[in-house]
Amino acid sequence: MNKGQYYTIENPTDFEATISRSHFIASLRFASSRDKFEEELKKIVALFPKATHYCWAYRFVASGLEHSSDAGEPSGTAGRPILGALKKYSLLNVMAVVTRFYGGVKLGVRGLIAAYGETTLGAIANADIVIKEPRASLKFSCSYDYYNSFLSILQKYRIKIDSLSPTFEEVISGEILIPTAELPAILDEFDNMRTRGSMFKYFIGGE
Repeated sequence: MNKGQYYTIENPTDFEATISRSHFIASLRFASSRDKFEEELKKIVALFPKATHYCWAYRFVASGLEHSSDAGEPSGTAGRPILGALKKYSLLNVMAVVTRFYGGVKLGVRGLIAAYGETTLGAIANADIVIKEPRASLKFSCSYDYYNSFLSILQKYRIKIDSLSPTFEEVISGEILIPTAELPAILDEFDNMRTRGSMFKYFIGGE
């Protein structure tokens, strides 16, 4: 794997297991920010409104942030083993939520750690794991006479522009993802274009 690349998941993945009468559902989702995590967590909670626990963990590339929650289970018995499973496979920009339906039998500390960790590992085993590279979100606006120059710069660095859906109003605006490895050189070209008198603005954010 090249420098800067990372492992993540291609598609949403779920895995179910029944352990000592409690039913566990581990859900893996792609998430690159806290906002995206919260959006996906709400969807999972809505799918299983009668569950007793929604324990989770996530790891992000751009911020380097990782966090977990026991969500009411005894401290260290749920969020930590879920996060440990993500770290074991070096997964980034991934969130894991393990939903539990309590079955009336207490599992104890060791039993809970095993149940949450193994259920998450089961989901990872079923997931399509892929290698990606960090990308930055580039939001731009430019005058019509410089739009072709903008596209030419992107194509020069082999940036796929088929995902670009520009809005054509008084100016042209839109958003596109750019590999962070290419970003400094591309921004230099954009800055050179601006010094030639073009109406061109951009904003960089994380994926």
